[in-house]
Amino acid sequence: MMRYVMCCLMLVGIGVTRPARGEPFSSATPMYDRWHYPFSFTPGTRSVATCFGAAGSAAFNDRDGCVVVVWNTGALLPAGLGVEAYGVRSVRVTLTNPKDATWQIDTTVDEWFTYDVNGDDQLNADGVARGEPGDLDGESDDADAGRPIELFGAGFGPTYTLQTWTETSLYVGSDSVSDLPRDPFPFVFLGGGPDALHVEDNVKGLHNAGLGVYQFTPQPWAIGNPQQYTPGSQPTPFDVTFDVDLGLSGGSVRWYFREQLNAGRVAVYVTSLREALMFGSGPQLPAFFMKEGLSLDPGAKAARLDIDACQPVGPDFDFDCDVDEDDLDAFEVCQTGPGLGPPATGCERADFDNDLDVDSTDFAAWQRCSSGPGNDPQPHCDE
Repeated sequence: MMRYVMCCLMLVGIGVTRPARGEPFSSATPMYDRWHYPFSFTPGTRSVATCFGAAGSAAFNDRDGCVVVVWNTGALLPAGLGVEAYGVRSVRVTLTNPKDATWQIDTTVDEWFTYDVNGDDQLNADGVARGEPGDLDGESDDADAGRPIELFGAGFGPTYTLQTWTETSLYVGSDSVSDLPRDPFPFVFLGGGPDALHVEDNVKGLHNAGLGVYQFTPQPWAIGNPQQYTPGSQPTPFDVTFDVDLGLSGGSVRWYFREQLNAGRVAVYVTSLREALMFGSGPQLPAFFMKEGLSLDPGAKAARLDIDACQPVGPDFDFDCDVDEDDLDAFEVCQTGPGLGPPATGCERADFDNDLDVDSTDFAAWQRCSSGPGNDPQPHCDE
């Protein structure tokens, strides 16, 4: 069973003088960026990295050519203040694709059975939708053109941790000889976490047997959204933005980034199952400038991380930098009445006055802090 080890990853730390209100921070230069591909013979030094898949192919990861990016954010805001000191309202990652691209835009999730499941180099050769009478290959045609570019969390182990992995570390993963899990690897949480599901071979259904999961369609944390891009007629580089859905897996994705804030680094994994020929590259594949490629074009940019972070007040139960109805629902679950404590396990945060119960005095603190969705509560409103 694989569990995500929170000590491994991280983003903008919140300073010794911590912002009580939401505050955006940016990191425009990664610490590490790598084309994570078995035949990258210059790891960590490539100018451009392509994203593509080899779904269903034996001895190759389904998500074959990928990008791993790590930002060191401790220089922006100090880390190590404890997870409770960090709230996260939003996270955006921006990558820049070179000019002359021709790949088709797809901003929807594609089911795992719309790829070459049986590895015969044909998609839905029998022409029958998966599960319908006469279906022999377990595949279906994709309803829309193109393949999405997807962002996931980055997990490490058993060979590396975030502290020991660098962009020049030896590649670990499938290598044309055998099917192997990657390290680092793209992952999603199983349910509300903390179990991590490997995503690199979700079409073949590998690496998650200990969790009882085989072939599945992972919900990406973000899908790339091209900005001002015209396939086949693109004279300049263009940005692809990834807005992370922090509420996925019952808030575990937000929890991941809060842990990263505390640790001082952020790592993300960008993949696509866009079909490609072996060793394929060029404008028909999503491709992104690495920090080593900024001299290639005046429009070239390294991967950028933007985050809106805060020091959450006590009634901000979901750590999203506001106090709203969601937080009220959590508070109501924790109520005990005066002198009827102590609060249940997991409700200790609702005892704002630390008198071992959750009563009207604590509710008054919630009222003082109530700000509504997306609005900053007043600093120290819970004191």
